Amino acid sequence: MLVFHGMTSAAIFWIAIVVIVFMSQFFSYRERTSRHRMIETLAEKGQPIPPDFLGNDRGHGWRYSNPIQSGICLMCIGIALAVFLWAMNGGGNVFDGDHAPGWLPFVGIFPFMIGLARVLAGILDTGLRSER
Repeated sequence: MLVFHGMTSAAIFWIAIVVIVFMSQFFSYRERTSRHRMIETLAEKGQPIPPDFLGNDRGHGWRYSNPIQSGICLMCIGIALAVFLWAMNGGGNVFDGDHAPGWLPFVGIFPFMIGLARVLAGILDTGLRSER
């Protein structure tokens, strides 16, 4: 059985992160170049270019266009992060001092509160828009 110790497991971890980031960027680049090629082909043939193809934030538009949806997503990330860090500490009572840093699960409060602020801002903004 293969057992990794020390630097070997850390190296594998960081190599995996680099590969994931590289592949994400690579496929994003491929999608962008494919879209530009299609726009170029449509322009050469004199056909109209759909407005959807001209958007620069095509892949990430939902994150910023709808604050309620992105806020709920951030709140879920905060809860998941807190649960993950709580489980990594061995579970149990977070306020009890018998295990590794008890404050660690509370790191999830930051994305949760940012998400809550986005949801509240989206709800208040929707209310202001309906009054106009």
